[in-house]
Amino acid sequence: MAKLNDMTVAADIGARYGIHPTWNNYDAPVHHIAFEPDPEEAERLRQIYEQTASFKYDVEEKALDREAGKREFYLTRHRGLSSCLKPDLTSECFRHLKPGQAEIDKTLEIDMETGDAVFGGLGLFPDFLKVDTEGTEQDVIEGFDTMLEKGILGVRSSTNFQPCFHGQRLFSDSDQYLQSKGFVLLNLDYEGFGFPRLGLFRKPDPMTGENHRYGILVHADAVWIIKESQLDALFSGDENTIARLKLAAFCFNNFAPDYAVDLLRETAEAGGYSDDVQATRLYQVVRLKAARFLGRYRTVPDDQWERARGIYKTIFGDELGGGSDFYPQMNTMVNELKKTA
Repeated sequence: MAKLNDMTVAADIGARYGIHPTWNNYDAPVHHIAFEPDPEEAERLRQIYEQTASFKYDVEEKALDREAGKREFYLTRHRGLSSCLKPDLTSECFRHLKPGQAEIDKTLEIDMETGDAVFGGLGLFPDFLKVDTEGTEQDVIEGFDTMLEKGILGVRSSTNFQPCFHGQRLFSDSDQYLQSKGFVLLNLDYEGFGFPRLGLFRKPDPMTGENHRYGILVHADAVWIIKESQLDALFSGDENTIARLKLAAFCFNNFAPDYAVDLLRETAEAGGYSDDVQATRLYQVVRLKAARFLGRYRTVPDDQWERARGIYKTIFGDELGGGSDFYPQMNTMVNELKKTA
């Protein structure tokens, strides 16, 4: 049996403070390539992660842009706000929510490269991009222009609806650009609230509902994923199935479990999962994530639970246990994963 490469390559551009929470518990094999131009933070990141067979973490002390060249990099009082753009201290962000944190402390001149060029030099192809560069996210994304057309599966990017930095491009630019590359907006990390004014944002009465929203919507993380038609045009056979499993795992971790399960169902109905695919840790991880999501419906044994069990059997060919059988089944899956860590 041939061993398929199921390693996910995740580009983390703007890696200060480490792996984004949505990559916690990804559990499938993953190789993080972190980009951090601040030398002190880059060195710190190199020390904090333990490498295993299914988890690799490398740091590139580089900054990415839409073209190669040099730019000034502004280190701000709060290092997490450092950017290649000057902060707009009159903006909603820095005037009301974070006053006194964005003043420029030091200016560095740094070399800029494109994502296409850097990953071409590394001999790697990123499956997913996470971009948080304090205002230059769209410039970074455009630096992956070629790879976005050749198989990047998803993008999570900080995006703004109101500028916080001088010259910052907004959500509409990113959405229009990524749609032109064959991507669709999956979701926004937005729960109805902007930046609060007056410092009054807790519910005055915890026993009553809250029906107003706070402040002005300034920014939110946005997630885009490749359209299935584009994925199918780029990949075939087991490569297509592996790409779909990676995308499903990404969706589970980015608050879209229903989309992930439906993607798995469509893959099963289109031809299923070969023995080589089923032997991968990626397949085992996605099966466990799907079982945990669909298993939530067992608490009310009605037609919804029967539908959830039917979906699981369609995808994986197994029965999903209910009642007292559920947790032993989950424990067995977890123990199988431990053998391949």
